[in-house]
Amino acid sequence: MNNLPNAVESESSPSPVAMVDALNNTFGKHAGKRASHAKGFCAAGTFIPDVGAARFANSELFKTGTAAAVVRFSVGGGNPGVSDKSRTVRGMGLKLTAGGEHWDLVLVSEPVFFAATPQSFVSFLEARVADPVTKKPNPANVAAHNEKFPDGKLQPALLASHGAPSSYAQTPYFSNNAFVFHNTDGEQITARLVVEPVQGTKYLTEEEEASFPDNFLEAELSARLKVEEVRFVIYAQLPAPGDSLTDPSQLWRGEEKITLGTLLVDKVAPLDTCDNLVFSPFNLPASITPSADPILASRDKPYGISFERRQPAPCC
Repeated sequence: MNNLPNAVESESSPSPVAMVDALNNTFGKHAGKRASHAKGFCAAGTFIPDVGAARFANSELFKTGTAAAVVRFSVGGGNPGVSDKSRTVRGMGLKLTAGGEHWDLVLVSEPVFFAATPQSFVSFLEARVADPVTKKPNPANVAAHNEKFPDGKLQPALLASHGAPSSYAQTPYFSNNAFVFHNTDGEQITARLVVEPVQGTKYLTEEEEASFPDNFLEAELSARLKVEEVRFVIYAQLPAPGDSLTDPSQLWRGEEKITLGTLLVDKVAPLDTCDNLVFSPFNLPASITPSADPILASRDKPYGISFERRQPAPCC
């Protein structure tokens, strides 16, 4: 169910094409790969709703015994050759299906996004286009972006504060954007989504960052799943007074969480399980609608454009 918020973008807001172009210009164009979170693999499992979830979100998806789950784990950015040791976000794209409804969760491993608006999104990426000589972003461009858009400073600071995740199974994931949940009493409650690993959070040590190969995350999860399934608990995080309901670059202070259910990941799946899927935060069950967050409002169309661009050109 695609429920778009009643938010109107300003005339200066970049177009969906411009947003995808900014990703391609920063990370390069890679045939058949996503413009963002290009490096990733697929997994599968089930979602078991909590007994109280259907009261908080009055949806058939939460009233069934289980929901089928397709999961895509990924490394942030548009470079499919990026190292698994890079201090970038890790992603979880999650598609749940049950009761005739679908729910896509688009999550990253830090509790804030790197931009508050589409304008800041494009500027953040443009500031990080590599210099043709140094092959690295120009620090002056990054500083100029941060001065104009200070919302872009928190996520990089959080990423720099710890090592890269040691496993997709031991990192938390966050929606950053807020959604409106409609409960059985007719109330509307705004919340962000948090997915916490049951096995705890673990980052690479400095020694591990130096010694691990650039590609280890998929093999690590595959080996782990041969021993046992991986479990995550999905929560709706409620805001504290003063927490912004429309700015995903701000950290929420709210500590109250509503348990929505448990995600069980039990196998790595073939690439074609999710490579041709679009995980869109607008694929929602009937009881959940988007907030008026301008970043959230801007996300749906770029996903479709990226999907079209990665399709092979007709041969004749």
